[in-house]
Amino acid sequence: MAGYVLIVAILVLSGIIATAGDRIGSKVGKARLSIFNLRPKKTATLITIVTGGVISASTLGVLLITSSQLRDGLFRLESIRADLADARAQQERIETELNDAKAQREEAQAELDIINRSLSASLVKQAETEKQLEDAQGQLLQTQEKLNQVLEQEQELIDEVASLLSEQEEILAESEQLKIESTQLQGEQAELEASLEQISNDRQALREKIDSAQNRLNEISTQRSDLAREVENLEYSRDRLSESIQALRRGSVAIQADQVLAAAVTFPELSRSELRQAITGLVQEANRNSIELLGFLPGQAPTEPVITVTETQLNNLLDRIGDGRSYVIRLLSAGNYVRQETSVAIVADVTPNQIIFNQGDVIASLNFEADLSFAEKEDRVSQLFSLANFRAKQEGIVYDPITGRVGVFSQKALNELLDEINDYDFPFTIQVVTKSPIFTGSPLAIELLVRRADGEVIRRFG
Repeated sequence: MAGYVLIVAILVLSGIIATAGDRIGSKVGKARLSIFNLRPKKTATLITIVTGGVISASTLGVLLITSSQLRDGLFRLESIRADLADARAQQERIETELNDAKAQREEAQAELDIINRSLSASLVKQAETEKQLEDAQGQLLQTQEKLNQVLEQEQELIDEVASLLSEQEEILAESEQLKIESTQLQGEQAELEASLEQISNDRQALREKIDSAQNRLNEISTQRSDLAREVENLEYSRDRLSESIQALRRGSVAIQADQVLAAAVTFPELSRSELRQAITGLVQEANRNSIELLGFLPGQAPTEPVITVTETQLNNLLDRIGDGRSYVIRLLSAGNYVRQETSVAIVADVTPNQIIFNQGDVIASLNFEADLSFAEKEDRVSQLFSLANFRAKQEGIVYDPITGRVGVFSQKALNELLDEINDYDFPFTIQVVTKSPIFTGSPLAIELLVRRADGEVIRRFG
């Protein structure tokens, strides 16, 4: 309420002073008075300025007189700010101390809780201990009673021990006599044990001789069985060889031993059923080729296959090639067979199919001097083919068991080569080079490169 009264008083005072200043200014202006030698108009302006200053000064004076807060704000602001900063710092310090006190109180409360729990546990343990003490006292009384009984029994036992000691002296006397007799019996027992050990050793030696003789007898029996089978095989081979010799003399051998009747290459990752189907087809192809080679007249071909494969043989072959790799499978004749024979035995030759030579590999090479005759050049070309054939077989390419060759070379290209090099009067080299990648089961496809001594290729053949 005092603030509102103060504001009304200031407004009234300001109005009065303003009205007085205006009147004074008007009178000064009308009277054309001059102060400090100023013009009347400027004197009136000065009076107005002074009047405004008086209004401001009176307003400020009233405020300062009536409001101690304003006086403090104007004249003690810096001191108040410093006191406020000190108060805030003191407040923060007090809050920090308060927080520390709270933490200490919490720690103390936690320790107090621990102490209370320990005290509770101690009280429980004390109660248990007192109970155990009571039980122990009861057991002590029982033990004392038992001790008294034991003491009575001990006395009885002492009496019995005394009686037993007297009996022991008598037994000891008898024991000495028995020891003398036992010593005599031990000597006799040692002799009997030595005799028994000798008999046991003799029996063991005899048993070992019997076992050795039995093993030898089994070996002889096995050898006799093996020899009997070998004799049968030799007799069969002799008969077959005799028939083959006679057939060779007559010139009627249709299928030679180890002759390739059919061949195929299996692809990797084939299933067992797919491999079985492929082998069955290969056997059928060998059967057709065998019937054709055996030279049956029209209408005389056998109705049954000349090649038969048992289920066991087929499964054994599948086990050999069933590991997911590629193989070269060749069905070879197991012997010589004459024309119109109705049964042909075969053997399966299985070789892993892998790359042997890359395209452009040099398999063999021979140098030719300038002064060689045509016959010598022809002979060296033949040697070159032999070297290439030997190298290919050594590296693992399957070859024809009859001819021993791993491939064929065009006779026309060979004749062109011989005609070409017959005119050379300078040294040169002929290389056998693969035309394409060569695998285990693929034929050896080659071309011949004729090079000068400096390495320049003159011509290619094949």
